[in-house]
Amino acid sequence: MESHTFRRIASITKVLTSLGILKLVEDGRLVMELPIGHYLKEFDTPTHTKIRLTHLLTHSSGLPADPGSNGEPNPDHIGFWPVVRSAAWLEWLLAQPLAHEPGARWCYGSVGFIVLGEIITRLVGEPFDVWVAREILEPAGLHDTFFDPSGRDDDNFCVVKPEDLASLSYAREHPHHASWALGGAYSTCPDLVRLGRLFLENGTLDGKRVIGRTTLEAMRRIQLTAPAPHWGDHFPDWQYGLGIEPARHPLIPPGAVWGHEGSGRCAWLFAPEQQLVAAWTLPTTVDWDADFCWTPRAVIWSGLL
Repeated sequence: MESHTFRRIASITKVLTSLGILKLVEDGRLVMELPIGHYLKEFDTPTHTKIRLTHLLTHSSGLPADPGSNGEPNPDHIGFWPVVRSAAWLEWLLAQPLAHEPGARWCYGSVGFIVLGEIITRLVGEPFDVWVAREILEPAGLHDTFFDPSGRDDDNFCVVKPEDLASLSYAREHPHHASWALGGAYSTCPDLVRLGRLFLENGTLDGKRVIGRTTLEAMRRIQLTAPAPHWGDHFPDWQYGLGIEPARHPLIPPGAVWGHEGSGRCAWLFAPEQQLVAAWTLPTTVDWDADFCWTPRAVIWSGLL
């Protein structure tokens, strides 16, 4: 794996989806205060009427959480990921009860970002990934960040297990699948650093405005403080911005560092006051551990002069 090797960035994709949603908000095409049923009529039900865009962006909607995020002993017992990636994802989702009142808890829910991607698709009249590529990725100069791997050689991708090749084939066969909004983008570390620069430089890169300064400021403002089950741990006061999270670490002041992680070991952060961006990834069959995702934050932060 080299700096220009493409790697699926998994849940860091959620940052791109969030930027797309907030771009539509600042353009006056989406209203944060309206129920999401205003945009997706299927959610105009008594069960879902209180869910707003903010709840989806802050993982507090009450929609099903990712398997394992609550520390369940048998996290994939309902076949969560297969149904999420199927054509029946919306029908399945609407049939599930809410786990809690919207806004009452933080529970990491990737399905909320599929809903956000579907909102973009229906509002703009084209697949969300096509629109995000044109309105976010291209103006930001993120030329090595994409959803559809078609036309790119397998040798240019980081592959550590047979499932990685299967994922590439599936993405080529289903280039606009709804679930790509939660974790389907590919990128490189240099492109992720450039994405961080977008936040440091207030939404304008190389003289080209991508998104508004105040919109990015809102993304890194605490929008939610709530109880949170967190992969076997429990927090009374987990905090979150709009699609990104503040680093929670004893060495790092609250709100000083923001970013996102992705399964399969990829991580990205930025620190506005320090004008710092960092992105790192590791080709491995091990999905996640603290030494990879959290320890580098401390090493990077403690190394600042």
